[in-house]
Amino acid sequence: MRPVVVTAVLLLVVLMSMSASAAWNPGEICRTKYPATPCRIDANWFQFGKDRCLKAFHSSRMSHQEARKHCKISRNGDLVSIHSLAELEQVECAMYRATTTKHHYWIGLYRSSKGFVWTDGTKLDYSKWYRGQPDNSWWDEHCVEMNYGVWGLWNDHFCSWRKPFVCQVRL
Repeated sequence: MRPVVVTAVLLLVVLMSMSASAAWNPGEICRTKYPATPCRIDANWFQFGKDRCLKAFHSSRMSHQEARKHCKISRNGDLVSIHSLAELEQVECAMYRATTTKHHYWIGLYRSSKGFVWTDGTKLDYSKWYRGQPDNSWWDEHCVEMNYGVWGLWNDHFCSWRKPFVCQVRL
């Protein structure tokens, strides 16, 4: 091979390994930065900031609407809303504690006639979309899932699909 090609291939390998090492390591971050702090409402729920608790429901697969209804019935909660990188990482940790396998989870973001809004009525002031998203494929992707592509990234998807979900409760 020509020296330029060999150099290019080696550079690509180095860049790929750097990218992989910079990837989010949920086990480490959840253990050190966001250790599991049981919430006062229930030991199976985790403290989420100062005034919320959250729980990832991995075993239950529901549509976005069913998941929201489940959150309301179980603890008068809602699907989780995320307003910062720190909150995103805490939600990822809740998912990771439910199962170390990366699954797509419903969160409380959905498309309305006014754009994307949170189901709990809070302002959309933070987002973490996967590249090229949201794309509203088939003009019918109105609900948002998390962990698309890699941990933490968001994608708009068909609301009727059955997925795990994350609930939050305000204290």
